This record gives sequence, structure tokens and C-alpha cells, in this order.
Amino acid sequence: MAFEAFRKSVTLFNENSAQVKWNHLNECAKMKFTSASAIKQYHDNLLFTLAYPENHALYNLAASEMLRLANFIQTSSIALKEKLILSGIANTQTDGAFSLSLAKWLLNEYGNHVELHSFDENGTHPKEVLKYCFPDMEFEMLADEKLKAKQWVEKMSGTKSKHDQLKWLVNQVYSIKANEFIKDQLFESLNVYITVHGSDKKFSRSYGNVFPNQLYYHANGILKKFDEAALINKKLPKATKLNNEQSNKIINASRTALALLNRETDPVTYCNEDGLTYYELEHGLSIALFSMLPQRRLPLESYIGFMMFKNGYPMAYGGGWLFGHRSLLGINIFEAFRGGESAFVFAQLLRTYKNAFGAEYFEVEPYQFGKNNPEGLQSGAFWFYYRFGFRPLDSQLNQLALSEAAKIASEKGYRSSIDTLKKFTAGNVFVNFSKKSPPLNPSLISKFISKKIALNYKGDREQAISDSRRILIKALSLSQKFVRENRVGIQKLGEFFAICTDINRLNAAQKAQIKKLLEEKSFSEFNYINTLSKTDLRKMITKECLDFISC
Repeated sequence: MAFEAFRKSVTLFNENSAQVKWNHLNECAKMKFTSASAIKQYHDNLLFTLAYPENHALYNLAASEMLRLANFIQTSSIALKEKLILSGIANTQTDGAFSLSLAKWLLNEYGNHVELHSFDENGTHPKEVLKYCFPDMEFEMLADEKLKAKQWVEKMSGTKSKHDQLKWLVNQVYSIKANEFIKDQLFESLNVYITVHGSDKKFSRSYGNVFPNQLYYHANGILKKFDEAALINKKLPKATKLNNEQSNKIINASRTALALLNRETDPVTYCNEDGLTYYELEHGLSIALFSMLPQRRLPLESYIGFMMFKNGYPMAYGGGWLFGHRSLLGINIFEAFRGGESAFVFAQLLRTYKNAFGAEYFEVEPYQFGKNNPEGLQSGAFWFYYRFGFRPLDSQLNQLALSEAAKIASEKGYRSSIDTLKKFTAGNVFVNFSKKSPPLNPSLISKFISKKIALNYKGDREQAISDSRRILIKALSLSQKFVRENRVGIQKLGEFFAICTDINRLNAAQKAQIKKLLEEKSFSEFNYINTLSKTDLRKMITKECLDFISC
């Protein structure tokens, strides 16, 4: 069958593969679409071909087939469309639970295509969340025990339109007199499910792409072997200058790619055009880096999310938790794009975080190579990271890895057993590209601050925060204007500098550096990262704190 023959040829790259793929795809173009499973497979094979085309003719034929597939689904039966829900294919429906911010964005971006689907029975009834938003005289509706969540929303919103009901619900939660984090939590407690109808092709994996300046054709196949170290250390090109329209297209494409999988990452959800940096790399790869709005940022670390694009198609996402020269890193390659240049993509990710942010020490958590992740175990993902120099933090596991690596090198066909690979998931793996000792661990700093607040303030956090602010203002001679304009930075970093450093004994240059960090945390997270990477915190931190975090 043509579809199956094309599937088998998609990830093949040799001197004849382009012609073979074109022949199979040309045969597919004559075929009728039948089952939902065949449609899903064919769609993902087309996506891979659009991302990794060997020539222009193959790209155009794949694009033509993608359009034929989308048009077929648009006029297909309800029964078939139901089987394609959550497939992410153009003209199909997606149901999911999303954050308050993303729900609002979906309503704004996709309008009437977005509706209220249902409420999970384990969620909090909306009347409990919204009971203080209504006049006292509506006590009867607020006390009604018979109406289920959906019925209650319909009556209180005064409309049968599921789109308008969702819009009403979102607006009601936003109207609650509370900070945005509490509103987020209240909305999450509702366990509300949202439907997005895929009538707008942009809300799909098929067409949710951004158009690169130039398509890349794999005329010479794909890179499987290359000099990893040379690429990781290679200087990045200048960040692409984007206007607001271009920035919003990248942000929207990234949010859409994740929403189609019922996923979100905070940097992508809580980013605006000012918090985006975009690099165009080699082989049709580009990477968008996202920082969060100031009030959403982490206190010490910087959570910088990313979306990688291949010929304009979102193909991988994740993030790095940066602190000085340290970064915890996570990557997920979308299923349709596996079998391509995975190692090259990961090397480009390391290159980006190393060169853009000065990260030298990287850690990866066990999920990435198998913990609660059967696919990671089956694929031997641990050895993928080992290839890039990652080693277990645990000394015994490191010895086991050395032993296994020796067997793989000396015994033909040897593979580590699943049981052995599971052992490696007991802890993180790391790589240190510099000769310096590992950077400070922010988790241990956080534990130290909690310990000091418990001891010195008997757990009175409000007093600890107030004292930290006062100490900071006095030691750094901060003006009222500075405090007002850099409220976020003081809020995020105040306890660290007041509790973990002997701030009154620091010299003028160190104090100036702290002021700069407070400013950058309030405005540009990217600048904060670069400033922090040039700051020697070890020379500022008290011996007590340093001893605690060094244990």
C-alpha cells in the first residue's frame, strides 16, 4: 500500500531516497483516505517531510498533500472527526484543560472557535469559587445544590452559547479581587475543560508554523555524526531582529503547538514580545527563547523556555533553569519529528544556552532518560546524554556507567538491560564544560533561607520579608524612586541578599552589582542572567550559608 511504503521511506536518507519518497508520495496522492489511524500516520509523515525535505519538488508535493488531507477532513463525517479529536490535524477538534491566562488567550486569538466543554466532577463547583462576586440578593442561586456546574454557568451567564459561557466564566474569575496567582489557582480548581474547534487552520500541527527566511533542503542527507564539542562551542549568530507582529506570530505558534498536546510551559504562556529572543541556526533550525513577565519570574533562577522550529514547524520544546553558570535542562522532541537530527538538535540547544547565557554546567533530570518514561528506557536515552559528556552525579552510578560503556565498546551487539537503565534514573546526570567547581545550587540556598526564617523569626515570614526589605534599602541606600520602580526585583531577591550575605560589609562595587541585579530582575530577565553570570556570589555569601550549601 502506498501510504505504508511512504511511511517506511520517510526517515531514509541515501542517494536514491529522494526519488523513492517522491514516487511513493505521488502514489499516495492518488489514494483515498480511509481510517483515522491511517490519516494520523500519514499526516505525521507529511510533517516530517516538510521539516526534512531533500529537494523543492518533494517539499511542494508534501505541502500539496497536506492541503488535500486538510480539505478532506473539513468535509468528512462526524464519526471520522470524532476519531481525530486531539490529533492536532487541521480541521479537527481539541479538548483540554488550560490555565486561566491561556484560556483568555485562546478566546482572544481564536474567538468563536473556543467553547466551554465540561467540568470534571472532582473540581470545585463554580458557585463556590465565584460566590463573593455576586450581589447578596442572588443568595438562592448561590445556595442551589441541584444545579451541576455546567447548568449553573448557563443560568448565571444568561446564555446558551458555549463560547459566551466560557468567556463569562473567564471574565468572572479575572474580576475576583485577588492577586493573579490566587486567580490562577481558583480557575485551576474548577477543573474546566475547553474545546477548540480546528476550523482556523492556524490552530493545528498542520499549519501552526512560522515561515523561515529560507527553507533548508537535506540534499546530502541528515547529520548523524558530527563534532559535538565544536558545534556546542561555536559562536551564535546575532539574534534576529523582530517587529511586534513577528514576535507575536512566534509566541502564538508556540502556545498553539503546546495547547494541541494539552501542555503548557510557564515561559511560553506568560511571555510577551519584550521577553522573546530568536536565533536562526543551521540546517533550517531556529530557536525561540522565552522569559516570563516580571511578576511571574523565579526568585534566584531564571526559567527560560524554548521552542525549536525546523523549516518553520515547531519540533521541540522545553526549558532551562539558569543560575549563574548553572542550568537544569529539559527537552521534548515532538513525536512527528523523531528519527531526524535529534543529536544535532540537542547540540544546538546546549550551544544556545551556553553561548547566549554563559551556562557551563548542565544537569538533566531522570525523566529525560527513563524515570516514569518507558520510551526513554526502551530507546536507551541515557546513552544519548552520555554521548554529550553527561555523567551520573552519584559516584556509584558513575562507576556502573563506566563499566557499561566499556562493555558496549568491546562487546559487539551489547545493549544495557532495562534493569540497568532503570538504575541510572535514581539521580540526575551532569556535564561541566568548564574546569571550575560546580556553581551554587539554588535549591540549597532556598533551604538555608527557610532554616534561618524558622530559627530567627519563629516562622514569621511577613516579619522576615519586612526586615529583609529594610536591610536592603539601608545597606544599598536605595531611594524611594528606586524601590518603587524595582519592586519586583526587591521582592524576588530581598531575602537572599539580606539573609545569605553580610550586606553591610560588602564593598561599593559589590553593592553596585546587587543594585544592578535588582534592576534587571525587575525588567529584563535576559540581562539579569548575563549580569548574574559575571557576579561572584561566593565572595558575597556568608560562611554559614556557604557551609550549609556545600554539605
